[in-house]
Amino acid sequence: MKIIWIALLAIFLVACNSQSKTETSKAEETTSTAEARWVEVVLNVNGMTCEGCENAINVGVGSLEGVAEVESSHEASWTRVKFDENITSMEEISGKITQTGYEVKGEKAESAP
Repeated sequence: MKIIWIALLAIFLVACNSQSKTETSKAEETTSTAEARWVEVVLNVNGMTCEGCENAINVGVGSLEGVAEVESSHEASWTRVKFDENITSMEEISGKITQTGYEVKGEKAESAP
């Protein structure tokens, strides 16, 4: 009987310890998010002809660390990206679009819908 109580106590302590680590991780994430420097940019992108092109850019750019949102329009030839400039840069984003097979022609003067 004593062994069962010791085993239950050990399980309880392990569970409490792992929950504490999870709460610490969430606090660290909140801190790093608070320090983020979010930037939103709309780029002129040539070469998109269909929704598959939009998806290729969205997936490629979305895979970059620090990118929170990506939206593209093949009809209007733009890609909107929201990213943390402390983690990634316009150069990396443009490079990823170019690597995907499309041409970045700078930022759009007017914002995308």
